Amino acid sequence: MTFELLVNVLARGALGLFSALILSFLFWRVTGPLFSTSDLNLSWLFLVRASIVGGAAAVPTAFAWWNTQTSRRLQLMFFALILGTAVAGAWLVNEIRGVETHYALFGGVRRVPVFSGSHMFVSMMLGSVLGGNAVAAALYLYRALRYRET
Repeated sequence: MTFELLVNVLARGALGLFSALILSFLFWRVTGPLFSTSDLNLSWLFLVRASIVGGAAAVPTAFAWWNTQTSRRLQLMFFALILGTAVAGAWLVNEIRGVETHYALFGGVRRVPVFSGSHMFVSMMLGSVLGGNAVAAALYLYRALRYRET
């Protein structure tokens, strides 16, 4: 049982990590031009972006760690927990790392702060993908070891 469980966890972990990375990147690229960032203050921008990246990373993560032997109610509770962790992880890692800020000239005379979108995306993706998969793996291992569900 232990070798089978190890292989199962490694396969689900690889699938969860890579699919979450790909889907969160695609959602970041697709939703980037869809809303105006000038209408939002910086806190709301970070929260909206964390929701986009975290939500996109949570869906494939939840399905990669989906356990068909668990009741539907617990599956939905686990999905909600993974979603909340992915969004909170994206926001928290972005807040801890901060955002690289550079200054640019606007109109040739006024210096305005410009933050790095790629730095923000890497922070958010790191927090959402790793946080969501860590929680999903912990929940899966708990059910597998305690109740023998695989």
